Amino acid sequence: MKLVQTREEAQHLLKCFQHPHFANVKNYITVVETDPEWVRQILPAPLEPTEPIVSFAMSEGDQFHGLVTGVNCRFGDIHGSFGIAYMMDTDLACIFGREGLGEPKKLGITSTAVKDGVFTGSVSRFGQELVHVEAKVIGPGKESMVDPVMHNFHFKYAIKADGTGLTDIDLIDSRFDNKVTDVTLMEPTKFELTASPMDVYGEIPVKKVVGCLSAMFDMTGSAEYLAKVDEEGFLPYAFYKHDDYRLTMDVQ
Repeated sequence: MKLVQTREEAQHLLKCFQHPHFANVKNYITVVETDPEWVRQILPAPLEPTEPIVSFAMSEGDQFHGLVTGVNCRFGDIHGSFGIAYMMDTDLACIFGREGLGEPKKLGITSTAVKDGVFTGSVSRFGQELVHVEAKVIGPGKESMVDPVMHNFHFKYAIKADGTGLTDIDLIDSRFDNKVTDVTLMEPTKFELTASPMDVYGEIPVKKVVGCLSAMFDMTGSAEYLAKVDEEGFLPYAFYKHDDYRLTMDVQ
C-alpha cells in the first residue's frame, strides 16, 4: 500500500466500498425476543420500533470471524435492523465497516464449532466471554427461512476534534443481497449474555430464544444515505459503538 495513490488508484479503491462482496460466509443465527420498552428506549430517531426481536449472527468467513447483533426496526417503509454491537477478529474488517458505513465494529474473538451434532458459539473481548450459544443440530431447513435482502441501519458521524460535540450525522442503509444455501435448523439449548463495562450485550433483556439456524451466505453490499440526524438529539446515543473511555483515561 502506497502512502499516496494516483487518482485512478484511489478511484479503484473506492470500488471496494461501492459493492463489497463477501463469499463463503457461514452464519450461525440465534434470534431472541426482547422487551418492547427497551427497544423504544435504545432506538435513536428517526428509527422506529417493529417486532421486539434481536438477532445474533456468528460468522465464519474468508475475510473474518465475527458477530453481528441488531434489533428489528424500520425507517419509513424500509424494515431492517439497527446494528447495536458487531465483533470482528481482524482490524481490516473493523476499519472497513466503521470507516465506510459507521458500523459498531470492535475487535474481539468469535469461535464457532459443530461437534457430535452440537453447535457451540462464543464471543469474547479482553479475555471475558460476552455471548455464549449452544444448540442441537436438527436437520435441513428451507432457504426461504432467510431473507434474501438485509437492511442494516447505521449512524455515520464524527466526533469533533476538540471534543465539543458531533458533526455530520447521517442515517445509513447498509443493504446486503444474499444468495443463501445449506440452511440447517438448530434447537437452542443454552443462551447467555454477560455484562461488561466496555460492551452492551449484557444490557439486552432476553425474554426467550425464538429460534436458531445456520446457513451459507454469498453477500453483495451497497449503501444509501437515508436522512440527516440532529446532533443534540443523537448525542445520548452516540457512544454505543465505543468503549467507556472514562475507565481507561483521566477526565479533567
